[in-house]
Amino acid sequence: MPRDITFTTFDGVKLAATVYTAGEKRPSIVMTQGFSGLRKQFLPDFAERFVAAGFTTFIYDNRCWGDSEGVPRNHVDPILQTRDYFDAFNFVKTLPDVDPENIIYWGSSMSGGNVITAAAVNKSVKAVIAQVPFVTGEVINRANVASGKDAIMAPIMPENEEEALSGKSQAMLNDPNGVRFMKEMDRRGYAYEKTATLQSLIHAVSHEPRAAIKRIIPRPILFVVAENDAIIPSDTQFQVFNDASDPKRLHVIKGAGHFDPYFGAPFEENIKVQLEFLKDIFH
Repeated sequence: MPRDITFTTFDGVKLAATVYTAGEKRPSIVMTQGFSGLRKQFLPDFAERFVAAGFTTFIYDNRCWGDSEGVPRNHVDPILQTRDYFDAFNFVKTLPDVDPENIIYWGSSMSGGNVITAAAVNKSVKAVIAQVPFVTGEVINRANVASGKDAIMAPIMPENEEEALSGKSQAMLNDPNGVRFMKEMDRRGYAYEKTATLQSLIHAVSHEPRAAIKRIIPRPILFVVAENDAIIPSDTQFQVFNDASDPKRLHVIKGAGHFDPYFGAPFEENIKVQLEFLKDIFH
């Protein structure tokens, strides 16, 4: 049975987490969601498959989101989120469910970039899974970045596909694929946030995980890239993957957009590849 717990970061913020145990002293996966995502959105589907394969899985809400503490609310600071991966690692390795020598960092989208940066510093991490990773702030249209106080909020997703295609949307993640993603969350009854601080976008512009990619060596890294990613262009992800050192592995989900690997047939393809990657590490 999954169990909810909290852990405290270096600066005293309590983060909400859920542990899915595969037994005592098991290899383990530490994972959190991307920009604006919550741990209860889709991540339990991954956790259940990882546990079935023998991996204790630890998922948590990023600071300022979901059940975790942190102010301002609905705020993304990838530097602090990266540091939180260190604190999650240090907490997880004390759990009886976890083999402290075999902990994997998992991230998606924004957190996919965060795990690259975190693993570059934390040499105790066994491996890295980066799903549709945010690899550079260069992909953000600076014309849409406004300075201001953290209290100023902006929409995360467009309201509908027509808005996304109009060229007039002010949404931070302006992609018709994201509209379908939101519909799937509605279908599942997930709670989610519709706005984030404008300051979050400014932080994202300066975030450069690609600068750390060469420092992952000799730990293995898996990139899962959506072929038609419009949020983090696929070509940019390929360039950063090419800069990574071996051992590395790339899987491209054909025909998929940025949000597709979380559910449906793309999820099934995605999780199969991730489980094969883990099996090869722990064969």
